[in-house]
Amino acid sequence: MKYKLFVSANQKELLDERFAIKEVINDNTTLRSFFDVFLFEDLPAKGRSATSVYLNNVSNSDVYICIIGKIYGAKGSDGLSATEREFRHFIKSQKSGEIIAFIKGDSSEDAGREPETRNFVNTIQSEYIYKRFKNTDALKTQVLNSLISFLDDKGEFNKEPFDKTFRKDLGYDSIDEKMVKDFLQNRAVKLKVEIPKSSIKDFLVNTLKILSEENGNLCPSNAALLFFGKDLSEHISHHEIRIARFNGNTRSECIDSQEIKSPIYKMLDEVKAFFLRNTRLANKIIEFKRVDIPEYPFEALREAVINAIAHRDYTRRGTPIMASIFDDRIEISNPGGLLPGLNIKKLEGHHATRNEAICNIFHETMDMERFGTGIGKMKKIMKEHGLSLPEFSEEGDFFVVKFYGPGENILDLVSGVPENRHTNLKELGLNERQIEALRLMVNENKVFSNEAYQDIYNVSRRTALRDLRGLVESGQIISEGIGKGTKYRA
Repeated sequence: MKYKLFVSANQKELLDERFAIKEVINDNTTLRSFFDVFLFEDLPAKGRSATSVYLNNVSNSDVYICIIGKIYGAKGSDGLSATEREFRHFIKSQKSGEIIAFIKGDSSEDAGREPETRNFVNTIQSEYIYKRFKNTDALKTQVLNSLISFLDDKGEFNKEPFDKTFRKDLGYDSIDEKMVKDFLQNRAVKLKVEIPKSSIKDFLVNTLKILSEENGNLCPSNAALLFFGKDLSEHISHHEIRIARFNGNTRSECIDSQEIKSPIYKMLDEVKAFFLRNTRLANKIIEFKRVDIPEYPFEALREAVINAIAHRDYTRRGTPIMASIFDDRIEISNPGGLLPGLNIKKLEGHHATRNEAICNIFHETMDMERFGTGIGKMKKIMKEHGLSLPEFSEEGDFFVVKFYGPGENILDLVSGVPENRHTNLKELGLNERQIEALRLMVNENKVFSNEAYQDIYNVSRRTALRDLRGLVESGQIISEGIGKGTKYRA
């Protein structure tokens, strides 16, 4: 959940301090994800009175931060400054609210404060915990420490790993059973087992162990939400993958981008679709086969994305998995460096994770091995495709995988293309003339007309038309135009 925080201080004397509090929250990933800050200066001009606006926001706030300087401020008809009025209103309207008070200057400066300010300071000192500060940098540090302590007291920093933390604020209705059924069907195919006869609830509770009963309510873990959650972004707002295609080899110009916020298996499908539309697919006719040649083997990229999902640090808010496609390479990075004990140069064969529950679900569908084989798998797939081995590195607190492409040599990758990308043209019923014409269209970008086909293969117009239509109907080429002006190209 997000907490509403109200900043109260004399607007003229303590303007820099007011904005410093908002700055320290907005600049901190953790605090920004937990707090919405109210500053009166941010409000657009409205017809309502200033007093009613800010008192309404005081009533709706969870945390009240009060900063006291030397000047008391203009008094209203009640004899109170705006700051003290807000303070009293918060106490009255929020019995369980949090008051965090800061006094500018040390105790030796108290005598120089206005009399009403000294009385206000005495009230604060007698009933509430307060901190003193000398400048805005010191104030920022004090605010940061106080708000982190507040969140810790609220139990926001759970000692359980993120993926194993059960959400007591949610129930079973946050789970999409259709997604679980799809998962079970996929699991049955990959593991060659029967779909469990037990209920979906039983499978999630006893097999995957991602539902837990709390006071008669079945609560999902964060892992359950990541894979099967409805309205996932409502419950986990920082799980996304940001993916982009850049023009050239730097991030100077983005030509396509997408933020992917779906549950994990839908997320993988969306990642694949983005990769396929933003990487090249070449074709080549070799003997009697047409070979589709992808620029990169997607299975290696998918392995890297799965590893990023499984091993990212989910306590890092505002730092998504990033996938970047350049002309010469693809980079996939996830927040959270290697765990202690792992060596970037000796990763193969070693398995350690900060998200055991997520990994266990991937194991159930064989999308991830239990023995640290992911690194070796990526290397093997890239090598078989005819590309250089992927590079693994730590850049700051991010783990990065880089896949380098073939550049202009994409047609040289034929030997690494699996059989499922080979089309036997004779099995399609194509004759040798058609196969040769297709080779010219695919390999040499030749465009045919009916007349050109007749001349090259010494056949009648009717035979040429039959051959060319056969290539179109088999899905190997396309036709453009009508009548005698029709052109045929791959």
